[in-house]
Amino acid sequence: MKKLSIYIMLALTGLFMGSCSEDYTDWANPQSNPQEDAITIPGFTATAVAAQTLTADAATVPVFTLSTATLPEGYTLANARVALTPQGATTATEVSATMEGLASKDNIQSLIEAAYGKNPVARTFSGHVYVNAVKSGQAVLIDAGTVNYTVTAVTPDIANAYYIIGGPNSDWAASAASRSLKFTHSETNIYDDPVFTIVFPIADASKDCWFAIADDKACDAIVNSDDWTQLFGIKEGNGQNATDGTAGQLDRRAKLTDDGSLKVPAGTKYARVEINMLESTYKVTALNFAEYIYERGANTSWGDKAACPLALVSEDGKYQGFMYLNGEFKFMPNSNNWEGDWENNGEGKIADNGGSNCPAPETGFYAVNVDLTAMTYSLDKVSVVSLIGDFSDDGWKTDIDLAYNPTSGAWEGDGVVLAKTGDLKFRMNHDWKTSWGGTLDKLTSNNGANINVEAGTYDVKLYLSCEGKHYATLTKK
Repeated sequence: MKKLSIYIMLALTGLFMGSCSEDYTDWANPQSNPQEDAITIPGFTATAVAAQTLTADAATVPVFTLSTATLPEGYTLANARVALTPQGATTATEVSATMEGLASKDNIQSLIEAAYGKNPVARTFSGHVYVNAVKSGQAVLIDAGTVNYTVTAVTPDIANAYYIIGGPNSDWAASAASRSLKFTHSETNIYDDPVFTIVFPIADASKDCWFAIADDKACDAIVNSDDWTQLFGIKEGNGQNATDGTAGQLDRRAKLTDDGSLKVPAGTKYARVEINMLESTYKVTALNFAEYIYERGANTSWGDKAACPLALVSEDGKYQGFMYLNGEFKFMPNSNNWEGDWENNGEGKIADNGGSNCPAPETGFYAVNVDLTAMTYSLDKVSVVSLIGDFSDDGWKTDIDLAYNPTSGAWEGDGVVLAKTGDLKFRMNHDWKTSWGGTLDKLTSNNGANINVEAGTYDVKLYLSCEGKHYATLTKK
């Protein structure tokens, strides 16, 4: 190509007249002019390649092609690269390439993930291609033009759904057919969030509980062909998984030396299983829920006052407590130390991660709910607590509101008139969703009986804490 030779000779002559040095020897890093000084040469251009789909075993991937060039004697084309800008963005990332337009697959994969995430759908970048013409350590930059580059990231082998096979269902084939024990997953696509979790009950806590993990492919193989080799087992060996949340490795049974079934030992009531299918890892945690957990924060001066208890209200790890909140807080498994405490892990989520405090809500009194299976919490504002009953002429229609006193920690009413002897209860937010009955010294929200009180005028104090610890005093005047 005579034209190419002429353009390069003219450009190099202009460059070398002022900068050529015979003793320059850094061949790996030739002196070059900035990109704004790049020359363009008619006929020497980059051309787009067909849309690409990256594969895990590929080392390189085509990004562009270059037209052929005839160079002046002693000159070579080198240092090809492409500045790739995600569609709709303004910041380019420079990627090195060969003169054949091949770039590292890993570099392209990393660029896709940084710009778009791991979801394997076609992504388009605008590319600007540059090369150098080099001789004796000097270089002139050639602008080879722009291309559009469409590429799809490597598709991880992640299914949309996973299931527990066996476990509380002793008929493994039936559990593969029903697929009833399904892992939960966030609303994020499975490639950017490859973590799936499940908590399930142990049918007979007096025995070891054995199980495996399946996707739909494995379930179909069992149901249609009695083929159990597609189940996921553990590389550590049959029953050799930890149950304290320590990570292990998963693979299909076809690649294991034994079944690789997972085991939860006798004495466990619930099990939590977490799998990361991008990394093929698992974690099993045996769950035996304590009677109480605790809250500590600004409301308890971070330890100067007693921690607030939350009581276990269902066997699957749900707790509830009532407390005044006036700042940040955390939850703890113990009343008197921070060991194993649960911190903020995103909106409404907690984890033993050494993270930040749970954020402060609007100051006020709350029903605090914690789910240690889902590792979530929620706050229900208690706007008012009231008395209601047949002590008034309209019977069970009129609430007598109490006011919260942060100093005493009680919901109080002074000089409350009960016009006649009768039954009463306490309730939250003028609604029967949460109410308390039973006896004054041990109130319960679990179908508590009506409380019979004589007519009279009373100072009322209601102390809400958690199930088994609620109580009230009615002092007659």
